[in-house]
Amino acid sequence: MAKKKVTINPVKDDAVVMDKMEAVNDVVGLKLEDMDGIGSVRLKKLYSNGIYTVDDLLGYGEESLSRMLDISWDDAKKMTSVANESLNSEDVLSSVVVSGKDYFNFRKNKIKYMTTGVEELDEITGGFETGVITEFFGAFGSGKTQFMMVACIMAQMPEEKCCLSCGQNDEEKIKSDKCECGGTWWKGGGLSKFGKQSKVIYIDTENSYRPERLFEIVCNRELIKTKPQTKTQEKKCETKEPLNEEEYEKAMQYVYNIHISRPRTSALQMLVVANLSSMISGELCKHCQKREITKESEPTHQNHPKAKDGMRLEQHDFEKDIPATLVILDSITGKFRKEFEGRGTLSDRQVKLSSHVRLLESVIESKNIICLVTNQAQEALGVMGDNIRPVGGNVIGHTFTHRIYLKKPQSMSKDKITAILVDSPNKAKNEVVLELGSKGIQEPTV
Repeated sequence: MAKKKVTINPVKDDAVVMDKMEAVNDVVGLKLEDMDGIGSVRLKKLYSNGIYTVDDLLGYGEESLSRMLDISWDDAKKMTSVANESLNSEDVLSSVVVSGKDYFNFRKNKIKYMTTGVEELDEITGGFETGVITEFFGAFGSGKTQFMMVACIMAQMPEEKCCLSCGQNDEEKIKSDKCECGGTWWKGGGLSKFGKQSKVIYIDTENSYRPERLFEIVCNRELIKTKPQTKTQEKKCETKEPLNEEEYEKAMQYVYNIHISRPRTSALQMLVVANLSSMISGELCKHCQKREITKESEPTHQNHPKAKDGMRLEQHDFEKDIPATLVILDSITGKFRKEFEGRGTLSDRQVKLSSHVRLLESVIESKNIICLVTNQAQEALGVMGDNIRPVGGNVIGHTFTHRIYLKKPQSMSKDKITAILVDSPNKAKNEVVLELGSKGIQEPTV
């Protein structure tokens, strides 16, 4: 008797994995206010330290909680015991197991990759992966922010091959680098659909983002139709100009879709990340600017012209917000280093930084979007050879999935830079020489 052929149903398999993962997220996302024995004063202190869930709380030992909340070690022990009981009572963690087949098909259908904007870098990294955090670290002036600028543009590019001006996707009708309409032929690898907008959330902690620079990169990469240049202009690498007013507006749209947050302190930076989920997507009330409103919550919007106690959900004036495809945090450790100076504050800094990156990680995974962070670097004492290491220690190292080291070799031109993939589960360690030029990060011109 012939064996029955087994067919894989991606939708069903994905649903199985998603249900199980959501169950885990529900458990580890239990709110602190649902725990017994936590008063309003302690709750406020926990929130101020970036601790929002039971899972966050269990990331700290009794000694740390004792100092943080100014309570006895015994009280801290009782708190962690209650937290453990809250998780165990859900009876989910012990039963959630995903088969290898289900998880393989889940990743195959869900995980996407975005081009870095440079083919040689794509070859060694495989592109930027959704659902995880990719870190760029290096010394001052190594090109970290320039990488972020290019990524802002790539996230808005179409997934499919097409002409960026007319949307033509018939390869036989497209000649050379230009479409018959005069537009640029795009090879694919973005995260958007042609003609549909997407946004980028850029958390700028070092005042390094420049919209003018991003506009230049769009024009110099000829993502819009540009005016012809003379040989002299080409030789001087002068910035290209939009062909007309219509093309100018197309170029500016790349700039308008970057949503900027500039937190002045580490506390505000943590607050932005704590509300990141609602910034990424959801229904937006035009009056209240409130997102992710559900029938279960039916919140009263204080700023709504019709606001009153018991206001019904249907009374809000909703519009669909543009979805985000990329989150950038530039840089993740800058504010923490400035505010926590000296060895005496190192422990407190790492506690807050740990909570910060864990929350960021959970949001990015749940939303399945790309997250790029830049990080400062410092010299590691007692290390032979290249002793440059990213700031943050193991707190950072164990959270970020992919790590890229940007190095400026002394023997090369000041515009050259070496991008080194130092850690990734997808690819072996490798490096490539790139250039900081008119197109942002690009392949060397010489």
